This record gives sequence, structure tokens and C-alpha cells, in this order.
Amino acid sequence: MIDVDNSGTLTKEEIKKSVKSDKEVIDFLKDCGEENLQFLLEPKRLDRALNALDTSQDGEVDVDEWEEAIRRGLSKRLEQLADERERRERAAAAEDEAFSAEFLFAARKVFMMIDEDDSGTLTKDEITTAVKANKEVIDFLVNCGNPNLQYLLVPARLEAALEALDTDRSGEIDAMEWEAAIETALKAKLEQRRVEREQAQSANRAEIEAFTAEFLNAARECFLMIDKDNSGTLTKTEIVHSVSSDKSVKDFLQNCGEPNLQFLLVPARLEASLDALDTSKDGELDMDEWEEAIKRGLAKRVSQLQDEQERRAKAAAAENAAFSAEFLGAARRVFAMIDVDNSGTLTKEEIKKSVKSDKEVIDFLKDCGEENLQFLLEPKRLDRALNALDTSQDGEVDVDEWEEAIRRGLSKRLEQLADERERRERAAAAEDEAFSAEFLFAARKVFMMIDEDDSGTLTKDEITTAVKANKEVIDFLVNCGNPNLQYLLVPARLEAALEALDTDRSGEIDAMEWEAAIETALKAKLEQRRVEREQAQSANRAEIEAFTAEFLNAARECFLMIDKDNSGTLTKTEIVHSVSSDKSVKDFLQNCGEPNLQFLLVPARLEASLDALDTSKDGELDMDEWEEAIKRGLAKRVSQLQDEQERRAKAAAAENAAFSAEFLGAARRVFAMIDVDNS
Repeated sequence: MIDVDNSGTLTKEEIKKSVKSDKEVIDFLKDCGEENLQFLLEPKRLDRALNALDTSQDGEVDVDEWEEAIRRGLSKRLEQLADERERRERAAAAEDEAFSAEFLFAARKVFMMIDEDDSGTLTKDEITTAVKANKEVIDFLVNCGNPNLQYLLVPARLEAALEALDTDRSGEIDAMEWEAAIETALKAKLEQRRVEREQAQSANRAEIEAFTAEFLNAARECFLMIDKDNSGTLTKTEIVHSVSSDKSVKDFLQNCGEPNLQFLLVPARLEASLDALDTSKDGELDMDEWEEAIKRGLAKRVSQLQDEQERRAKAAAAENAAFSAEFLGAARRVFAMIDVDNSGTLTKEEIKKSVKSDKEVIDFLKDCGEENLQFLLEPKRLDRALNALDTSQDGEVDVDEWEEAIRRGLSKRLEQLADERERRERAAAAEDEAFSAEFLFAARKVFMMIDEDDSGTLTKDEITTAVKANKEVIDFLVNCGNPNLQYLLVPARLEAALEALDTDRSGEIDAMEWEAAIETALKAKLEQRRVEREQAQSANRAEIEAFTAEFLNAARECFLMIDKDNSGTLTKTEIVHSVSSDKSVKDFLQNCGEPNLQFLLVPARLEASLDALDTSKDGELDMDEWEEAIKRGLAKRVSQLQDEQERRAKAAAAENAAFSAEFLGAARRVFAMIDVDNS
């Protein structure tokens, strides 16, 4: 692609043109692992990079020279992959070991709970009693990984499951047989965890590569923005000008992960930071010195991202496991509730009766994620749904057919959970990044406000003065997340707090000690935000599920109200009649979120809306066409609800933070007022 004249060599002009305009070339070089190839992207380093690559010194890069650089890049990338793989495998081994110990402990506890007579064997009666009434037993079995253990929960499969587990044909399950079944279950669970990790690894690696490319690109742009005279070095004057006036520079430095680069934003630390970064001691930062600092910052940010990926994976696994257990348990209960004659199969009459009168059955099917199970709730679709579910075509739905449909439903629901989790995590990451930047900016501002003599260190007297009189300092410290910083506000604890913060025992708090305390504070605040989000997620999901069930139920009732002749299709005449006379229909359509359904209420738009909704062009709306429109409306309404949930969460967090700051400040003032002898 670079060799546009097909000469077999790359000229400087060809390279310059490609690295400006060809996205594929740019994307490859950014992340190729070979420094000199990466430097081709930087105008100020291009000549030096070409000189290093052109080992024959003929003024061009030939195929052999290119291949040699590529081999070095590949070697580096493979080393990085190996390091990352080793890190993952160590973490996975430790997690699997902990999981196995917990799983085996739970399995043995469940055996003892079922074994009510302490005989060391499990009878059919003991098992039947436990799987009906003991929640801990049910929760373990429902998603344990061994089908025969799971089938103990299904009356119609109990006998076959007991026969499979009772390998010595004694009529009971002894401890050895139970352990053998648990060993099979554990193997299945560990394999499931391995597959899930492998699926996640590709996404994680892509996320890290994208982050790395974006970070390095931002770092290079930042250097160019500071380097106003295009000299290829950064002077103190250029840095001071940029960090005071250029938002993009400030935003990058605040979150770059390298303390000395971050301290360029702090006037009192500028000299010391420049001295630390300027390893050649020539009074300026050249591109090599900048890149070395950027590498350190990137390593820290990537490490933080990997920790976050691991945390997300654990949270997702826990959420999926809890949801799956609850979903499968509900599915089996619903089967048993419909199967009133305990035959192990569901007849059309049993289904019709349940979906009319049993709230638990209705609530589960509404939101189970499997279309044909959901269609059991619609009289006009019941026969077609039964035909699709009854794969053996014997006229009934047996346990295997039910479980197959339930697996499809669970898969769809877990996909929906994953999509929702990804949406939440993207929003949370963006919010946390903005919060971190704001928090660090405020922390550095507070340091400068306390440091009245601009010495770059905080004395006890400076702190005492600030925490008495400076509201901005007080407001930051009171709820900053680090107890030692908060204790600066409490006279009785000031000495101990200063001693804890002053790690070099100089008698003052310097900028490095302050930053270390602030880093601890920020971690605590981010963890607090994560916990609060997780607590809100369950309530938010429940709210969305309740809204979805209510919306779909209203949509089905609306269809039935319009369909006066019970034909299963809606004619123009039926629609016109309903939208002019039926308040429930009008109320639903007005707020359904789907423009074409809403335009059914507008006489001048009716024809065009019907034409858009009637995808089969037969002049009527059938149930499938209605459902498609309802899905679009539901998606929009759920998106609006999620936005509203986020707005509420932000408002609540702001209100809580303001109240907490005021409350804690008042509490400390009251303590000081009561403590008249300052004891």
C-alpha cells in the first residue's frame, strides 16, 4: 500500500503520503511493536526513523529492511501476548481453584442437607422433600452443571435421574455416587468458565489494543500541541502556556497515569517534574524523554484497564449465574404448575387454563425470551406456538421440548443482559473518567490553595489555617474518600493524620505525598461509585422488566380491543373505529414509542401509517406485523427509561454528596464546639 510505484522499495515521499492519508497503514504502524516503524507516523521523527530502518543507507527502505523491522515488531508483540497470556492464566488458575473449593464445599453441604437422617445415603423421599422446600438445595442444583443432578428438580425426570446417579443400583445415592456426579458437574462448570474466558479474551485484547492506539495517538497530539515552535522539544515556557490555556493538553495530562506528567499541571511542582522528566538535563523535553514517560503512563493505565476487565468479568459471571439459577428454577416451577396431572407433558388444555388464570405462569412466559413460549399467552397464536414447540408432533409438549425452548429463552435473556451490561459499563467508564479528571483537578487546586507560600509543601500551620477558613478546601476534604485527608479537618486527629500522610518524615506534606493520598482517595471514591451503581442495577433491571411486561401486556390487549371480529388481523375500519372511541387504545398508542402506530391516531396520516406497518401489503395488520411495530416501540421506550434512570442516579448522587458534605462538616464543627478544652 505504501509502495505505490511497485518498485519494491519505500521512498520518504511514499511513506509521508501514506502515513497522512491511509487509515489501514496508520492503524498497523500505531500498534506494530517496532519503534522506528511507529516513528514514521511522527513528522519530527521521520528522518531519524528512516535512517534507522534503512540499514543499507541507500535512502530507501527495501523489502529486506522492512521485513527485518517487521520481525522485530512481531517478536515484541508475541512477547506482549505471552506476558498477557501468562497473567491471564495465573489469574484464571487462582480463580478456578477458589471456585472449585467453594463449589465442592457447597456440594457437600447440600448432600448433608438432603440427608436428613444422617445415614450417608440419599433416598428418593429425602430428595423429593429437599427439592420442594429447601432453597439452598434448589439454588445449587438448578445450575450445577450436571444434567442428572439438575433433573432431580423436575418431577417428570426424577426417576430417570435417580437411576443414572445410582450406579450400584442400591436404590439410594451414597456419598461416592454423589461425589462422582459432583466431579462431573465441576468439570462442566470449569469448562464453561474456560470457554467464557476465551470468548472474553478476544474482546479484552481488542479493547486494550484500541485503548493503547488511542492513548499513544493522544500523547503524540499533546506533544505537538505543546511544541508551538515545532522544534521537536518542549521548553518550560511552552509547557506553562499549554497547561494554562489548552483544554486538550490538560485533559490528557490529568489522566495519563504518569505522576511527573500530571505534575506539569501543578505550578508548585513544575520545576521538579521537568527535572525528573528531562533525563538528558538539557533544560528541555525531547521526543524520546516524552515517549519514555508516556510508556510508563500507558503501562499504568493498561494495568488499571486489565483490573477493570477482570472485575467486570467476575461481576458478569456472578450476574449470569444468579439470573440463570432464578430463570431455570422459575421455568421448572412453571412447567410443574401447568402440568396439573403430573404426566410429564403439557396438553393444550392444561396450557390454555394456566395462561388464563395463573399469574406466576403468565409473568414468566411474558418475559422468558422465547417467542413461541410467549405466544402461548395469545389465543390466536396458541396453535402455531404449540406446533413449533412440539418437535415430536405428538400433540403435547414434553419435558425435553420444554427444556429446549427454555434454553433458547435463557440464551436470549443472557444476550440481553450482556448488551445492557455493556451499555452500563460504557456509560460508567465515561462518567468515571470525567469524575476522575474533575476530582484530580480539584485535589491539585486544593493543594495550591493550602500552599500559601508556593513552596511546594504543606506545613501544619498552612493546613490549620485552610481547614478553618477556606470553604473550598473544607468541602473537598470532608467527603474526599481518604480518612487521613478528612482527619485534617478534626483538630483532635490532625497530628495523627499529618504523621500518616508525611511518609518521608520531613514534617511537611510534599506534592508526591499529597498525590499518593489523593490516589488512595480516588480509588475509594471510584469503588464507592461502583458499589452504588451495582446496588442500583438490580432495581433498574427490575423496573425495566416490570415495564416491559406491562407494555407487552397492554400491547396485546390493545390488539384484541381493536380486533372486534376476532379474525387475528386489524382492518382499517376496525382501527378507525377504535382510535375514535376506545380510550384505552388511544392511551396506549399515544405513548407506545412507535411513530407509525402513533400516527394511526391522526386521520391525515392513517393511510401512510397503515401502508408502512402492513409489510405484507395485504391491506390488514396481522399479529406478526403488529408485534414488529411493538418491538420497535418497546426498544424506544426502554431506551428512554434507561436515560431517565441515569438522570435520576446522577441527581441522587449529587444530592447525597452535597448533603453528606454539609452533614459531616456540621458534625465535626459540633464536636469541636463541645470539646471546649481541645482534649
